[in-house]
Amino acid sequence: MLSAFHPTKRLLVETVAAMLESKKPSEVLTDEVLDTSGVSKGSMYHHFEDLQQLVETAQIFRYSKWIDASIDYLTTYVAKARTKDELRKALRNLTVVTQSDERKNARAERAEALAASFDNPRMAKQMGVETERLTDSIADVTEEVKNKGLFRADVNAKALATFIQAYTLGKIVNDYNPTGVGENEWNDFIMNIVDQTFMAQD
Repeated sequence: MLSAFHPTKRLLVETVAAMLESKKPSEVLTDEVLDTSGVSKGSMYHHFEDLQQLVETAQIFRYSKWIDASIDYLTTYVAKARTKDELRKALRNLTVVTQSDERKNARAERAEALAASFDNPRMAKQMGVETERLTDSIADVTEEVKNKGLFRADVNAKALATFIQAYTLGKIVNDYNPTGVGENEWNDFIMNIVDQTFMAQD
């Protein structure tokens, strides 16, 4: 995402992205950004309309890092699976990692970024680009898996891509339930859906 940015713009985004590790978006202040980055106020406003746009871009950048990691895993492991057992193992590992209780805060941050985009056309446009990129990448991998005969031929690649994104984020409902489903139970449930709905049947 940042590769095409001017170095100063990239520095500003990376500075705010680092701040978001410990701050809420509303807690990021202009003076702190300028002091930490060493960038002048004039330069900041040359690259961004206002502080809010900078914060939005940093939120999208953090969101896109999750997308890049997901795409890397899909292309490295899922797309290269040669048998149904290899595919199940790759999908199980992906589920275990993304659904871990340790990723509760990451799920909350993703949900916050999506919510912030809801009534913000400027941020929604950036979010749309990143979401489309992930959806298309998962759909491409799905088509590769279908061509190997490992997924059912009638599986809608884009629908599956949307489903994967929805369930990896959707566990946030369980994150706030003190008597919720355990990790293993949840992962088994997801893999049962994969086996019964998407995997090619012998």
